[in-house]
Amino acid sequence: MMRAPSTLVFLCSTLLGVQVQGFYLPGVAPQDYARDDTVNLKVNKLSSTKTQLPYDYYSLPYCRPDPIVKSAENLGEVLRGDRIENSLYHIEIRLDEQCKVVCKIDALTAFQAKHFNSKIDDEYRVNMILDNLPVGMVKIREENGLPIKTYERGYPVGFKAAIEEGGEQKHFLHNHLRFTILYHKDIETDLARIVGF
Repeated sequence: MMRAPSTLVFLCSTLLGVQVQGFYLPGVAPQDYARDDTVNLKVNKLSSTKTQLPYDYYSLPYCRPDPIVKSAENLGEVLRGDRIENSLYHIEIRLDEQCKVVCKIDALTAFQAKHFNSKIDDEYRVNMILDNLPVGMVKIREENGLPIKTYERGYPVGFKAAIEEGGEQKHFLHNHLRFTILYHKDIETDLARIVGF
């Protein structure tokens, strides 16, 4: 019985003497940005918990950059089956913008509308990435009478709703996006690091 405390002291003193080093994996190191630096928002796969079958973002007729460039940045993204590509969204650091038009599509063909409708029916979500952080949608839920703020990864392609009470349900697309980007500004260097998206 007397040996256990001395063994514990020896073990703790040995652990305290160990030198520890940390490192960042390629593609996941924090990035510092100056005011007005441009960060490209990347699109990822469309995913659904209902079907488990992922699709490329551009498998739906969203507005596309020319050319579309694939950009898996680290091994984890490849192993997860991420399909990361460039987009038309460009964010300027520490610049508030209101209602910026990225592109316009006059009308969808019947085939395109059917394709969107099937993704809405199967509860597909759009995944995006900014500075290696996934897009999250804020949800407020109640627990024990208190509101709790949670996040859901990605945002739904769209939803179904009736225009009139008791009427036929129709499909609606989420075609307006609003991004809230949280950052930490270093007072000494005036550089910012994105910490939330």
